[in-house]
Amino acid sequence: MNAFEQLAERQIPAPRKARQRAAEKRAEKAKTEKRQQLAVWRAWRKERRDALLAGPHAQAARELTSLLDALTLADGDELIERVRRGPWREADADARFQILSLIDSALIALRERHGLAPIDDALPGEAPNAFLVLREMLA
Repeated sequence: MNAFEQLAERQIPAPRKARQRAAEKRAEKAKTEKRQQLAVWRAWRKERRDALLAGPHAQAARELTSLLDALTLADGDELIERVRRGPWREADADARFQILSLIDSALIALRERHGLAPIDDALPGEAPNAFLVLREMLA
């Protein structure tokens, strides 16, 4: 510690130091809770994905996830067609939600890898993007 830091340390009153320590503890606790919540959410999400991949539409879900893993920015029409041909429109609401969630995550990751904004929905009057088309299809 240099001389200026030592002087500052001596001149800060004890009640102020106590408030600073308390604020630091609260901030650390909040960060810990946030990390724990994120871990629980990720485990829940993995559990849901595993259930989808083991459910009645397992083969179609595996094919779709392999397409999502290899997705490029130019593959929007192919993705829409694959979902249109798949069993998703007749699937239960939970399976449709899971598929839409997987697609959403894949599209966000793809856009971020290419330096684009994670979400870029069309403005009124513009043509809808692939995600909006798929969301309407699976609603």
